[in-house]
Amino acid sequence: MKKIVFILFNILLLQNLLVANIAFPKLTGRVVDNAGILTSNQKETLTNIINAQEKETSNQIVILTLKSLDGNEIEDYGYQIGRYWKIGQKDKDNGVLLIVSMKEKKIRIEVGYGLEGSLTDARSHEIIEYKIKPYFKKGDYYKGLLEGTNAIISSIKGEYKQETHTSSSGNIFPLFILYFMIIFLAPFIGTIFAKMNLKKTSRVFQSMTFGGFAGLFITIGTGSFIISLIAFIFFTLTIFRVNSKIVNSTSNSNHSSRYDNSIGFGTGFGGGFSSGSSSFGGSFGGGGGSFGGGGASGGW
Repeated sequence: MKKIVFILFNILLLQNLLVANIAFPKLTGRVVDNAGILTSNQKETLTNIINAQEKETSNQIVILTLKSLDGNEIEDYGYQIGRYWKIGQKDKDNGVLLIVSMKEKKIRIEVGYGLEGSLTDARSHEIIEYKIKPYFKKGDYYKGLLEGTNAIISSIKGEYKQETHTSSSGNIFPLFILYFMIIFLAPFIGTIFAKMNLKKTSRVFQSMTFGGFAGLFITIGTGSFIISLIAFIFFTLTIFRVNSKIVNSTSNSNHSSRYDNSIGFGTGFGGGFSSGSSSFGGSFGGGGGSFGGGGASGGW
C-alpha cells in the first residue's frame, strides 16, 4: 500500500510540475481568441455583452480560445489560468472562464467559488451540452459562444430556464457503469476476503465502496474522468487509513482491557475507545481542503 501511495503521489507531483511550466497567454481583453475562430465584429459583440453585465453585476467573464492544450487536461488548464489571470473580484471570487481548445475539441466552463451557487457544475454541464456543443458540431463557433455566454449570464442572474433534453452524455456513461460496479461489487468481494481471514484486503474493498460513491458524484458534477479518478483514489486511501487506525486502536484497547482485568482494573477499554474516536476525527477532518474547483467540461 505504501508503494501505491508513493507512486500516486509522484504522478500528481509530476502533473503539478508540468502544469506549473505552462506558458499562459496574456489577458488582452474579455475575449482572447488565440485560435482565430472569430471575426473582429464577432469579438466586439461578445465583448460588449460581457462588459455590459460586468458593469451591472461586477461579475467578470472571459472567453479564451486555444489552438491546442499542448497535452494538458482542460480541467487543470482552466483552474491554473483562472488563478493566473485572477479573474473575478478579490473579495467575491466572481469570475467565469469559458475555454475552447480546437485541436482536442474540448470545452470548459471554469467557475469562481463566489458563483458556484448560481452557476453550478450541473448547470455548467448543461450549458455546454445544449447551448454550445450543437453549434460547434455545425462549425458555427461564434453562435455557440454567443449562446453559451448568454446562458452563463442568465444562470448567474437566476433567469436561466432549464429545458427538457434527451441525454447525450454517452462520453461519461462508461464512468457511471464503472463506479456502480465498484459500489455494488466491492462490499461483496470484501466480505469474501473477510471470511478468508484476509482482513487487510477486505478493508481495501470496503474503502473502495466509499471511493466509488465519491467518483460517481464527481462524475455527475463535472463529467471529468481525471477529477473523478483523483476523488476515487483520495477517498479510497483516506477511508482505508481511517479504518485501519480504528481497527488497530480497537485491537490495542481490547488487549489493554484484558491486561487490566487480569490485575484488577476495568477501565482500560473505555480509555482506548475514546482515543480511537479522536484519531478518526483527526484523520478524516484533515483531507480534501484544497480539492477541485467549480465548473464542467465537454467536447464536440
